[in-house]
Amino acid sequence: MAARRRRAKLDGLPTIVVLAAIAVLLRGCAVRSTPIPAPVPPVEPHGPSTTDSLAGNRQVALGIPTDDDPSDDVLLDEGVYVVSYNPRRNEPNWAAWQLDASYLGRVRRHDAFRPDPRLPPSVYHVTSRDYLNSGFDRGHLCPSADRTSDPASNSLTFLMTNIEPQLHELNAGPWEKLEQYERELAERPGVELYVVAGGIFDAEPPSIGHHVAVPRANFKIIAVLRAGQMAKDVTGDTQVVAVVLPNEPGVGRRAWTDGETSVDAIERATGYDFFRNVDPRVQAVLESRVGDAR
Repeated sequence: MAARRRRAKLDGLPTIVVLAAIAVLLRGCAVRSTPIPAPVPPVEPHGPSTTDSLAGNRQVALGIPTDDDPSDDVLLDEGVYVVSYNPRRNEPNWAAWQLDASYLGRVRRHDAFRPDPRLPPSVYHVTSRDYLNSGFDRGHLCPSADRTSDPASNSLTFLMTNIEPQLHELNAGPWEKLEQYERELAERPGVELYVVAGGIFDAEPPSIGHHVAVPRANFKIIAVLRAGQMAKDVTGDTQVVAVVLPNEPGVGRRAWTDGETSVDAIERATGYDFFRNVDPRVQAVLESRVGDAR
């Protein structure tokens, strides 16, 4: 009966009005779909690693960077990279990872920024809220695009223990171009890279959010080896690219090659000793060299 009454009301109306009324009814009955975010692969919260437990870890095959104060180095094995996390600055000291063509694929950027469950409960867990309205990007150390062979690996790069505050013009400018360069190296046949990146900080750095320190610059060191080579195979002829880029206004107008420097200079600026598994005599040659990009 109700259906007959609705039809009667529509009788005599212009066709265009009837069609419009039907369209409204259909829209009201339609099921609205919303995008479903990709699931975040679980991370086992087994806690920090130790120097001994990282022995033989491929991501730090050239040595675990160390300084004179191990109390602010919480070592985290994230599987596809290793991090030294600083609970005083609430961000990483450095991240280290291996890179070759096997890590590169077609997986889309996961964009799942989140706290790291591996951190001890006593340590503040940084979230994206700490960056809200700060004027800084969530800048990756181990880049998302360096881990595109599978969704789980890509997702792990979005743990906040792999992130530092970077001005957008650095993050989307010379820092991104440097990341592209390292992937171009990794795509060459038979090439295997060992990379370490981190921040350089003032004695009393500015901060955002919950006391997340802002680095005055970011550094990256890239060692270019042949596939299967390890620390014992590094020689004075091994290509090593060392770069420091300032985290300051105007950096977007610079090329990443403007920041080429020596590993020795980065060690002085950070206090960390790199390439610890490499013969000291070879270290002396490699770490003093500047401008090895080619």
